Amino acid sequence: MSPSRLPLMETSDNNATSSPASAPDNSRRRSGRVVRAPQKFSPEPPPSQSDQATSKRKRGADRDEEDVENESPAEDEDEEPSDPEDEDDEVEDDPASRSRKSKQSKQKSKPKKPAAKRAKVNGNAPANAASVSHAPAVRLPNRPKKTVRVTIAHPDGDGLYADVFGSGDSSDDVAAHWFQRYQEDDVKAFTEVINCVLLAAGCEQQLTEDDIRDPDNSANRLSELEDAYQQTNISDYPLISRAKSSKNFRELLIGFFESLISVLHQTDVLYSDEDLLDNIQRWVGIMSSSSLRPFRHTATTVGLAILSSLIDVTKQLDERITKSNQALQAESSRRGKNKNLIENTKRALDTATRNREFIDGKVKEFFNIIFIHRYRDIDPKIRAECVEALGTWVCTLPTVYMSPEYLRYLGWLLSDVSVSTRLEVLKQLARVLKRDAEKLAHFIDRFRPRLVEMATKDSDISVRVAAIGVVDILRASGMLEPEEVDSVSKLLFDSEVRIRKAVVGFFSALVQELIDDKIDDIGGGDALDEVFGDAEDEEYDSPRKDWINIKALAENLASYDAQLDEEQDEIRHGLDVAADVVNANTPDSRIAHATQVLYEKIPEINNWQILAGYLLFDHSTSAKSRSSSKTNSIESAMKKAVAPQSREEAILLEVLAAAVKESLLPSAEHDRHKRRAGRLDTDAQDDAGMRLAALIPRLLNKFGSDPSMAAIVLRLEHFLDLEVFQQLRQNSATYDKLLDEITTQFNRHVDQGLLNEAAAALIHARQYEELEELTDNKLAVLWDNSLNSLRGIDKICELSARDNLDRASLTELSQTLMKISKLASISDCVDVLETPGTSIDSESPAIKILIGIVHRGLLTESNDELDDPEDEVVGFAIKACQFYFMWKVRKLRNAVENNEEIPDGEVDQLVVWRKDFVTNLIQTFSSRGFNDDLRLFAVGAACDLCGLFVFLRPITQDPQAPQYRKLSPLLEEMPSALITQEIIPIFDAAERAYAKRAKKILNDPADDEDPMDDDLPPEDDEDEELTEQERFAAELKAEKILCELTGKLVLAILAKTIDHSGPDAGKLRKRLNRNKTKLGNNYRDVVAYLDEDHLRELRGGKKKPAAKAKGKETAKKPMLSAELVIEDDDDENPRLDDPFEDVEPEEGTVEDLRRRELLDDLIEDDEDEERPAAAEPMEDDEVIGD
Repeated sequence: MSPSRLPLMETSDNNATSSPASAPDNSRRRSGRVVRAPQKFSPEPPPSQSDQATSKRKRGADRDEEDVENESPAEDEDEEPSDPEDEDDEVEDDPASRSRKSKQSKQKSKPKKPAAKRAKVNGNAPANAASVSHAPAVRLPNRPKKTVRVTIAHPDGDGLYADVFGSGDSSDDVAAHWFQRYQEDDVKAFTEVINCVLLAAGCEQQLTEDDIRDPDNSANRLSELEDAYQQTNISDYPLISRAKSSKNFRELLIGFFESLISVLHQTDVLYSDEDLLDNIQRWVGIMSSSSLRPFRHTATTVGLAILSSLIDVTKQLDERITKSNQALQAESSRRGKNKNLIENTKRALDTATRNREFIDGKVKEFFNIIFIHRYRDIDPKIRAECVEALGTWVCTLPTVYMSPEYLRYLGWLLSDVSVSTRLEVLKQLARVLKRDAEKLAHFIDRFRPRLVEMATKDSDISVRVAAIGVVDILRASGMLEPEEVDSVSKLLFDSEVRIRKAVVGFFSALVQELIDDKIDDIGGGDALDEVFGDAEDEEYDSPRKDWINIKALAENLASYDAQLDEEQDEIRHGLDVAADVVNANTPDSRIAHATQVLYEKIPEINNWQILAGYLLFDHSTSAKSRSSSKTNSIESAMKKAVAPQSREEAILLEVLAAAVKESLLPSAEHDRHKRRAGRLDTDAQDDAGMRLAALIPRLLNKFGSDPSMAAIVLRLEHFLDLEVFQQLRQNSATYDKLLDEITTQFNRHVDQGLLNEAAAALIHARQYEELEELTDNKLAVLWDNSLNSLRGIDKICELSARDNLDRASLTELSQTLMKISKLASISDCVDVLETPGTSIDSESPAIKILIGIVHRGLLTESNDELDDPEDEVVGFAIKACQFYFMWKVRKLRNAVENNEEIPDGEVDQLVVWRKDFVTNLIQTFSSRGFNDDLRLFAVGAACDLCGLFVFLRPITQDPQAPQYRKLSPLLEEMPSALITQEIIPIFDAAERAYAKRAKKILNDPADDEDPMDDDLPPEDDEDEELTEQERFAAELKAEKILCELTGKLVLAILAKTIDHSGPDAGKLRKRLNRNKTKLGNNYRDVVAYLDEDHLRELRGGKKKPAAKAKGKETAKKPMLSAELVIEDDDDENPRLDDPFEDVEPEEGTVEDLRRRELLDDLIEDDEDEERPAAAEPMEDDEVIGD
C-alpha cells in the first residue's frame, strides 16, 4: 500500500458521510456501473470466464481498487465507494457470471434508470422499513462521541441475529436450527443470513426476499443501504466497540459462520446447492469492498471466517481422500477382493475428489475477492484480521498455504506502517515457524534481514519484543548468520528493560551452547561429575563444575561488550570541573543492566557467592601448576578452561555488584509491584550481608591495585544492612576491618570514581549511631593525611598566586584538594579546617589556605599548558570552601535555634573569610573573556554562598535578639555594578551559545537594554567537524549550562542577594524573562520561579487577584525603567566625551575591580596579610573584551 495515497476512512465517524445534495449524483454514478452484475446464478461457470477474471485481477485490479480506497472521505463523497475496476472484478469473480461483454453495452445505454429507482425506499420492503431507517436520527445526535449503539436487536425480537448474539446457544446449535429453516424456505433463511451480517455492521435496514431473488440488483441495493446508513451518523459499530455487550461479539460472529459451513459440509448441501455459496459470496464480496468501514470490516470478518471454515473442510476432504486411497489399495492388494467394497470405496473417493475440487475453486475465489483486496486495506484492524486468518490457514493446511505464493504476504506486511499489523504478522510467523521452520528456508532467507532489523531497530517496543521471539525461533533452528546472532545478543545491553527481558532467553541459550562445547572439550559431563561430584553448597572457594558456566557467561559478555565499545563512537570530554565536582553518582553500566535480567535466568548469578568464590580463586597459581600436575588431566583441563582474562574479571565484578544489589536490597526499593524470584528472606539477608562484609576486604586485597575494579568492589558496601553490625557487637571487628580497607583505598588512589564510591561508603557507615564514632576515627586519619599534604605544598610556595607551580606539583595539589573536597562532603569539617597549623611555615587555618587557592582563578595571562590543571585546582578548592560554609551555616543555625552566644571573634573571622571567598570568586569569573567551566562554576558558587546566610535576615532584624545583629555583615549583597558589567554578559554568552546550538531565534533587547553582542565563544567555530550525535550532545550540554546558571541567578534574586538594590535593581530579572518563551520548556520552568503567583501556587496559595494593587505596580514599573535609563546615560556620557578615559588600571586587577565598584573595602582593616601578587597589574589588558 503506497504511503502517498490518501486514507480512505480517517474521519471521526468511521464512514464516508455524503451531503444530501450530492446523494443523487452519487447514486447515479454508482448504479450506472453496478448494473454490470451477472444475470443469474449458475452452478458451473465456464473455465475461460474464471480465467479472464483471474488474469484481469492480477494485471491491475489490485492497484485500481486501492487507489479509490485510499482517497480521503472528503473526496469520496461524490465518488463510488470502490473502484469501478474493482467492482468488475468482484462481478467476474462470481461464478454465476455468463455474458459480461454483452451486458456492458446494455448497462451503458441506460445509466440513469437505477437512479430513479434509488430516489425512494424500495417498495417491496416491509412497512416498518421506512420507520426503521428514520429511527436512528431521532435517538442519536448527529456526531455522537461516547454514546454508541452496538448490539442492535432485530425489529421482531427474534431471527438469526438474535439467535447468534442473544440466545446463549452454541454456534453449532444456532447453525443447525438455521439449516432446518433453510430446508423449509431457502430464500427466507438466506435472507436472514445477509440481514444478520448487516445488523452486525450496525445497519438496521433490512433486505427482503425479493432483494435476494434479484441478484442483478445486489450491488445497487447495497448502495441504497449504505446511503441510509450514512444518514444515521453512527460513529461506532459492534466489531470495534468497547461496550460490555460487544465483548464476545467477534467470536460469536466468526463461530456462527464457521459452524454454518461445517453444517452445510456435513449435510452435503454445500455441494448439492452450489447457488447457496455463490449467493453468500456475492453479497459478502460486494460488502467487503464498500467505502463504509463498518460494512467493509464486518463483511471481511465474515468472509475470512467462511474461508477459514472452507479450508478446514478442505483438510477434512484431504484426510478422507487419503484414507479412501489407502483402503482401496489395501483391498485391491488382497487375494479375496470384495468388489462391492471396492466399488463403494471408489464412489466415495470420486465424491470426495469432486467435492475437493469444488471447494478448492470456491476457496480461491474467496481468497481473491476477500483477502487479496483487504490485506492492504486502509484500516489496520482489517489488515490485522487478514494476517491472523492467513496464519490460521497456513497452520491448518500447510501443504497448500506453506508456499511462497501465500507466505509472501506475511513477509510484505512485516513493513506495515501500523504497529498492530506488524505485531499480528510476528505472532502468526511465530506460530508457523515453531511448527515447520526447516521447511521455510526460502522464505526465511528472503525476510530474515527484515526480522532482525525489526528486533534491533523498530520504533515500537512491543514490536521489537515480538520480533526477538521470532528471531529466537530461527536461532533454535540454526537459521541465523553469526553477525545476526551478535546483533540480537547485544540487545541484552539495551536501555529499555522490556527489550532486555525479551532477549535474555536468546542470550542464555547462547551461553548454554558455549557451556556444552566447553564440557565436551574437557571430557564430557560424566567425567566432570566423577572428578568434582556434587559440590557442597558452602564450598565456594574451591573449583566447581559451576565455574564452567561462569566462564562461558564472562566470555559472551566480554565479547559483546567489546563489540559495543568498537561500534559506539563515544564523545570523550576532558575534565569538566563543574560536572565532575557536582555529579558524584555514576549511572548503572550496561553490564549492570544486563545482570538485572540475567539474575533470574542464570543460577550462578542468583547465587552470587559462587561468583565471588570464582573471582577470589587464584587462577594464576593453578595455571603454573598445570604443567607439573599430570595426575588428573581432567581437573587440569578444567582449571585451564575456566581461567578468566583480565577483562572478564572486570566484567564479572560488575556482575557481582549488580547481583548483590538484586539479592540484598529490600524488595520494596527494587520492585514495588512484585517480589523478585531468588530474593532472600530477612535472616538469610543478614547472613549473606555478614559473608559479604568478610568478602569485600579479600576482594580489595586482590583487585585493589586497579582503581576501576576497586571502585566496583567498594560499591558492594552500599548494599550492606549495617544494622546487623550495630546490633551484634561481636561483629564490629569485621566491619572495622572493612573500614580499614576503605580508608586504605582512599589514601592509595586518586581516581575520581573510586573516591566517590569510598565517600559514599563512609557516608553510609555514619548513618548508624553505633558505627558513627568508629567511622569518624577513620575519617580523622584521612583528614590528617590530606591536610599534611596540603600544608607541605603551602610551605614551599604561595598558593594564592597563579603560575608558580609546575605541572607535576599542580597535579599533586589537585589530587589533594579533590580528597579534601570529598572528605568535606562526608561529615562536619568546620573544626578541622579552622584549626591553625602547627608549623611555622604554615600556621594559617586550612580554610584560609583554601580560600587563597581560589585566588589562583584570576587569569592574568593565558598558558595553554597549565591553564587546565590550574583551573582544576581552583575548582576543587571552591568545592571544598562551599562545603565548609555549608557546615558553618548549619552550626550557626543550631546556635541561633538554641539561643546560644556566638563569640565576636568567630563572627569577625567568618565575615572576613566570606568576603575573601566572594572577592576571589568575582576575580575568577570577571578576569575571563568567555564562558569556560570554571567561570560558570565560580558564578554559581558566588550566588550559592550569598544565599546560604539568608536565614539570618529576620534574626538580625529581631529587636528581641540584639546579640545576633553582629551577623548582619554576612548578609551583604553582591556589588550592584556586577549585574550589568559581569553577570548579564555571562548570561548573554550562555544564552546565545544554546540558541545557536538549538537553532532558536531570540527576542531583540528592549530600548533600555544593551544591544546584543554577536561574538560567540571560539569553540563554536568547530561545529562543522562534529557528527550529528556530537552536535546533539553539545546542544544538551549548552542547555544544561544555561539552565544551571539561570537557576543559580534565580535563587540569588529570590534571596535578595543580587538585583535587589542599587541603580541596576531589576535589570537581571528583566533580562532573564526576555526570552522566557523562546528557549524551551526547561528554561521556562526555571524562570517561572521569578513569578510571585507561581511561587504562591507552589506554596499552596492562590494567585493575587488583579485589583488596584496591580495597577499601582504597573504605574511604578515605567518610573523604575526610566530611572535606569537615565542613570545608564549618565554613566555612558563621560566615556563618550573623554577620549583619554582609556588610561585606567589593568582589567581584572584589584584596582580595576574596585574602580568598577565590584569590590569594596568595608573590612579592609581586619586583613592580617596582603597578597603581593594580587596588586600586580595584568599584562594583557584585553582579557574581558577578547
